[in-house]
Order: sequence, then C-alpha cells, then structure tokens
Amino acid sequence: MRDYIFRLIEQFGLIWRKIVRLREAGSVEEAQATINTAYRDLFDTNSHFIDLLPDEDLLKLIQYEDTIDIDRCAVLAALHVAEGQCFQEQAMIDEAYRRFDRALLLYGALVRSGQKIPPEVREAASAGLAELSNYELEPATLDDAWRVYAAVGDYPNADDHLWQWLEATEFAEAACSDAQAWYHQLLTSSDASLEQLGLPRQEIEQSLAQLDAR
Repeated sequence: MRDYIFRLIEQFGLIWRKIVRLREAGSVEEAQATINTAYRDLFDTNSHFIDLLPDEDLLKLIQYEDTIDIDRCAVLAALHVAEGQCFQEQAMIDEAYRRFDRALLLYGALVRSGQKIPPEVREAASAGLAELSNYELEPATLDDAWRVYAAVGDYPNADDHLWQWLEATEFAEAACSDAQAWYHQLLTSSDASLEQLGLPRQEIEQSLAQLDAR
C-alpha cells in the first residue's frame, strides 16, 4: 500500500491537470468521477464518507503509527481542493467552502509537522488558498493559511494572513512568538532572495519592531 501511495503522489500532477482540463471544458461530472476514483483507489472509500468524519478522525486517516504520512495527507488535501472547485462550479457554496477549509486543515497539519508540501500538490495547495480568499476566515483557519502560504513560497500572502491572524487573536503571546520566529528565520536569507520572494528585509524588520513594541 505504501508503495502504491508513493507512486500515486508522483503521478498526481497528471491527475490534477486532468481534473483542471475537465472542469475548464465544463465536464464537472466527469471531473467528480475522476476524484471519486482516486478516493476509492487510495482510501478504499468515497468522498461522502470522508466528509462525514470529524476533523480529528480526518487527521487520523493520514497518520501512520502516530506520524503524519506526507503522501496520504498531501493527496487527500489536493482531492478536497479539486472537489471543492467542482462544488463551486455548481454554486454549492457551503459544500465548496467545507472542502477548501478541510484541505487547509490537512495542509496545515503537514506543515506543522515540519514536512514540506510535495511539488506535485503545490498547485492544488495554492488553488485552495486562492479559493478561501473569497471567504471570511476563522482565527484557526487564518493560522493554517499563513503557514501554508509560507510553505508554498507566497510570502506576501503569508505576511498578510499572519497579521490577520494576529489581529484576530488580539496579539496573543503565543501568536506573536510564532510570528517573530518566522520573521527571524526569514532574516537569515539574503536581501536578493527576500526581494525576489516579495517581502523585503525592511518590511520584515518593521513588522518585528511593531511586535516588539507590544
């Protein structure tokens, strides 16, 4: 099973592009059928059953001996994004939001475990984040959002969502500590790298100064 999962994530870029092409062609039902096939082959179940799982049980589904299985987590999150986009195409807004929100929960768990988001699903991660930008997010979701934006290399959006999260938590001590740690980590990069990533050193130092003043 483990070998199959590894092969699947290697091929997931092709699966994702197929789903995107089907959606763009207006073949939403065929796109959903492709998604359901992936759910069945990988998790031996269907999306309806997975949707019924509480968040804590969803996270257990991507664990192996109490450790997050990066491949299972990444693919399951990407499938949630793809499914959410299909629901959105059908104006099923609540269903779409739930899939995007749960995808971010999975990506957030992956990033918090110290793992990198595999290249094959980064496009899906970015797409899910872009879709969520249309909604008002809860503090816990904002916390995951800034971390995942950072993980996919979108530092301006990571910075923006980080400050939204800080404001939502009323600058809680733990939140400020996490923010400061991220900014100090960024400062170890060269000026050229930070400029290229869209978050210049001066802006980072200004953010740290604001946090230190609290």
